[in-house]
Amino acid sequence: MFTKTVLGNRLRVITEESPHFHAAAVGIWLCAGSRDETAGECGLTHFLEHMAFKGTSRRSALDIAREIDQVGGACNAFTGKEQTVFHGKVLAAQLPRLVDLLSDMVLHPLYAPGDLEKERQVILEEIYAQEDNPEDLVQVQFARNFWGDNPFGRPILGVKEQIARVQREDVLAFRGAVYRPEHIVIAAAGRVKHQELVDLVASHFHEFHNGAPARPQEPAATHPGVWSFPRDLEQVQLCLGVQGPAAGDPRRFAATLLHILLGGNMSSRLFQVIREQLGLAYSIYSHLSFFSDIGSLGIAAGVSPKNLEALLEAVWGELKRLKAEAVPAAELHGAKEYLQGAIYLNAEDCDHLMMRLAKNEIHFGDYIPLEDIVAGLMAVTAEEIQEVARELLQPERWGMALLGPMEGQKVQLDF
Repeated sequence: MFTKTVLGNRLRVITEESPHFHAAAVGIWLCAGSRDETAGECGLTHFLEHMAFKGTSRRSALDIAREIDQVGGACNAFTGKEQTVFHGKVLAAQLPRLVDLLSDMVLHPLYAPGDLEKERQVILEEIYAQEDNPEDLVQVQFARNFWGDNPFGRPILGVKEQIARVQREDVLAFRGAVYRPEHIVIAAAGRVKHQELVDLVASHFHEFHNGAPARPQEPAATHPGVWSFPRDLEQVQLCLGVQGPAAGDPRRFAATLLHILLGGNMSSRLFQVIREQLGLAYSIYSHLSFFSDIGSLGIAAGVSPKNLEALLEAVWGELKRLKAEAVPAAELHGAKEYLQGAIYLNAEDCDHLMMRLAKNEIHFGDYIPLEDIVAGLMAVTAEEIQEVARELLQPERWGMALLGPMEGQKVQLDF
C-alpha cells in the first residue's frame, strides 16, 4: 500500500507497506547532484556525501561506523548527477534507529577541519583509482567531451586540482545553496508503518528550512564527435553514446526495449554477434539512463587493437539493422519477458522497492504500480522500437571516446 505525506516545510515522506517482509528499507533522497555544481564547485556534492560519515554533533565517525554495524543490515550513500542518497536496510524493529542515524548524518555533520583534510585524501585516492581503471576512465573522458563544459559532463568525483583546494567554507556554502527541504524525498518500503515513519521524520526535519532562492539547473548540451586518448594498455576501451529520452518521456518504454535488444543482456544482438559469433571481445554491452530532462544511451566495450576495426564494423552493422528492419516478433517477446521477470523479481527486495518508489516521486510526483510499468512495456510494438531507433541511431548525434593503444587506428562513426 502506497501512502504519501507532505510536511509543513514541503519535505515529502512516501512509503510502500509490504507486511510480508521482515525488513524495511529507507532512503533520504536529496535532489542535489553534480548537475547543481558550478565549474568552481566540481566534486562538492560528492565531498558532502563523504563528510556526512565523518561525525556529527552527536556521533563521532567511529560511532557512526559502529552503529551501522550494530543495526545488522546495510547502510550507505551515493552521489549521482541529480541526487545524493543516504539509505539503509534493516530489520523492521531497527527502523527508528536507522532513521535517527541517517537524519543525524544529513542534518548535523560537523565538517571538522581535521576530518576534511583526511577525507580530501580519501577522495583523491578514489580519483586516482578511477584514473587507473580504463573502463571507468573512458566513461569519464566520454562525458567530458560529449556533454562539454557543462555540469552534466563534469566528473561526479571532481577533479584533483579543485579537490586539493576545497575549504570548509566552500563545503558549508554549497550545502546551504543546494540542501533544501522541498527537494527532499524520504522513501521507505517493506515492513513499515507510514504514520510511524512520518512521526520519526518530522521529529528530525521539522525545523529544517532554507530560505535562499533555489538554483536554476543548467540545461545539458551535446557535442558529438570522436576522441582518442592514447595510453599504453593491452586493449582499447571504447564508449559510444547519444542523448536519449528523459525519465518522463512516453518513448521511455520503447527506448528501454531498444537497449535490451541492442546490448542489455546475454541474448542481445551485440553480445551474441560480437562475443559469441565473432569472438572479438570479452565484454560489450549497452547502457541506458534516464534523468529529469534528458537521458543517455550508450555502448561500451574493450577490444584488442587488432580487432578494433572489425568490432566497430560489427557494431555499425547492428545499429543499421535496428533502423532498417523491424524486430522479429519472437525476439521482441523474449526482451519483454526478460524485463517483466526482472521487474517482478526486483520487487522481492524492499531496498529496490524503496529506490523505485523514490524515483517515481522525483520524476512523476506520483506512485506508479508495477503492473502499469509492465503494461507499458508489453504494449510497445516493433514499429515503435524502429521509430525510436531511427531517431536515436543517427551517427551525427553520437560521440565516441577511445582509450588505449591508438597508433595507426583511424575510426569514424559509420552507421
